[in-house]
Amino acid sequence: MQRLRPIIRPRLMTVITRNAVADQIEQRLSGAMTDDALASWAFDQFYAVELGLACFEAGAGERIADILDALMFSDHEAFRLNEEELRRLAALLRMP
Repeated sequence: MQRLRPIIRPRLMTVITRNAVADQIEQRLSGAMTDDALASWAFDQFYAVELGLACFEAGAGERIADILDALMFSDHEAFRLNEEELRRLAALLRMP
């Protein structure tokens, strides 16, 4: 009797890029996204990396992680980021 082996398919890992994070910030600045939605998105991205489901763009991991950390708490009044701060973060992400 032949023993069947499960098919193992490689999982494609999501790469979180500087541009993707900057795009989300710009969505918030344009009014297309709320503070709560941006914080939730940032939380999901940060923990996807922690769970091994995603990774950061090569060479930009620390910058992206720091900015996601700031964004994921920005729905709380004490940590809310104003438009100038959001624009600064987006600009940091767009820098080489």
